[in-house]
Amino acid sequence: MPPLYKIHRSKERFNGSTRHLVMCSHLGVTSLKLEPEKKILHNLTGHFEPGKVTVILGPSGAGKTTLLKIIAKRLINVKGTITINGVEQNKRMFCKKVCYVPQQFDLLPFLTIRETLYIAARLKLNVDQNEHAIHLVVNDIVKSLNLSYCLNTLANKLSGGERKRLSIGVEMITKPSVLLLDEPTSGLDSVASNQLINMLHNMASANCTVVCVIHQPSSQMISLFDNIMVLNQGRCMYCGPKSEILNTYSIAGFTCPSFYNIAEFVLEVITEQRGGDLENLYKICRDEYEKIRLHNKHNENELDSLIDSKQKCKTHDINTSINRIVLKKSTWQQQRILFLRALICMRRDILLTQLRLATHIIVGLLLGTIFYNFGGNAENVGSNIACLFFFLLFLFFASAMPAVQMFPTEAAVFLQEHLNNWYSLKAYYSVKVLTDFPIQILCVSPFLFISYYMTGQPMEYDRFLQTWSVCLLITIIGQTFGILTGTAFGTELGIFLIPASSISLLLFSGFFLKLNEMSIYLQPLSFVSFFRYAFEGIMQAVYLDRPNLVCSEIYCYLRSPNKILSMMGMPVMPFYILLIVLCCWVLFLHVIIYTVFYWKIYHAKR
Repeated sequence: MPPLYKIHRSKERFNGSTRHLVMCSHLGVTSLKLEPEKKILHNLTGHFEPGKVTVILGPSGAGKTTLLKIIAKRLINVKGTITINGVEQNKRMFCKKVCYVPQQFDLLPFLTIRETLYIAARLKLNVDQNEHAIHLVVNDIVKSLNLSYCLNTLANKLSGGERKRLSIGVEMITKPSVLLLDEPTSGLDSVASNQLINMLHNMASANCTVVCVIHQPSSQMISLFDNIMVLNQGRCMYCGPKSEILNTYSIAGFTCPSFYNIAEFVLEVITEQRGGDLENLYKICRDEYEKIRLHNKHNENELDSLIDSKQKCKTHDINTSINRIVLKKSTWQQQRILFLRALICMRRDILLTQLRLATHIIVGLLLGTIFYNFGGNAENVGSNIACLFFFLLFLFFASAMPAVQMFPTEAAVFLQEHLNNWYSLKAYYSVKVLTDFPIQILCVSPFLFISYYMTGQPMEYDRFLQTWSVCLLITIIGQTFGILTGTAFGTELGIFLIPASSISLLLFSGFFLKLNEMSIYLQPLSFVSFFRYAFEGIMQAVYLDRPNLVCSEIYCYLRSPNKILSMMGMPVMPFYILLIVLCCWVLFLHVIIYTVFYWKIYHAKR
């Protein structure tokens, strides 16, 4: 079976520099979902010239975004090869030379323009680059993007045009050979759109092949492009200079009225609003394209014959220096930069941290008021057990719900940056776990200090430390559970799934139903409930091997703490085993999250 597509990237040398011509020939891709297969691209042929800005036109569903993703190696369910000068290229090296800016480019909301570009430069440029060199790169990009007036503005306060320019700026840092943009002018006014296209022309003049998908450009905007590629139902209906498209269409019997928008005319033709034979147009466009390619190949051979070996060596040195700029950093180097970024975001997002801390303090005071001094009284054992169980409930849900709401946005930024080869999943996730840990300790400690003391629990150092360790672990499990649900299912579904999935685990915790009272067939299910281990752990920390409780009556059956534990069917296992099991739950959830991230990366490339 012949390859479905080939992408040839030949080199056109001029004045000792290397210019890149991206050529797509016999390109086809079929969706591989569970529903019946749908062919998206059909034997598509075309090329994108260096030093010029090419616009891809076509109606919705024509395959424009699919084409860009294939060139950017974002799709893996495509058969074929990518070659440069007829030689099959390493996928990783090819991806470093191509940058893809999607229509929805996610930015971290609590970073300024300066910080966003600086962090991107630190991640993408050579580790040997000093601070002064990095700041020079950032300043040059800011100046070319006309963003100097809002350098210290947070990303969540930028206008649509400023966000678009910033999203392109973070990819300009390494001066990519090929820049692919999916609808960069969507949501912008005409002035901002024209400024953006002019900026892309400046990038193209610096030896960059620029390709844009524009849904419906105005007459003024279309005049700013050099080449046009037209797609319809996965087929190429024209590829070549903008000046020749009307002549080609007129050969097929489609005449554009005077002073008419070229883009609107082309879209009307390929969507059959003007009648005519589209099959004949397709054949004529292919014939005209072959003539253009033969002419360009002839010119390219003439240029190659004029370049001597000295110039070739110079070109090779230029390529080597460019590749050296984007050498991949080690995991430790990536972690340091990501840790710096995480600290900046934590410092800026202080409102959420303050709310979480205030909530824990208020709930701790509320529990202390309601269950005041119940811990040492034998007459209030039932209420005190309920209070201890509420510790676990509150800490779990207070960390799970914010995580499921906030993390999907951060995960979208990670996926985008990882696919653009900024950093590895291992570096990102290790920093995420590390930076979350102090916040968890900060929230758990004041809550437990207040509620533990006010409810009259035994004021012994080892017992308090045991209780604190159980509460910290259930907090970590809650946040990890929220991250997993938000990553796998999104915010809306995750908010429903967290309480729904937790109910079954709570039923087997040993609080509502004693473990020894469960059916013999249901008892094994209690071993998969982390609430069961956390509840038994906090009960052992408070009641195990403790002196008799105070009781005002003559006879109190539950005066003895050992009888309280026996009544609850505890202890079943030593305390250190309970901590090990909870730690294993944390590790298990992290492994699942890591796997989900890998699946999302794989799915994003399909």
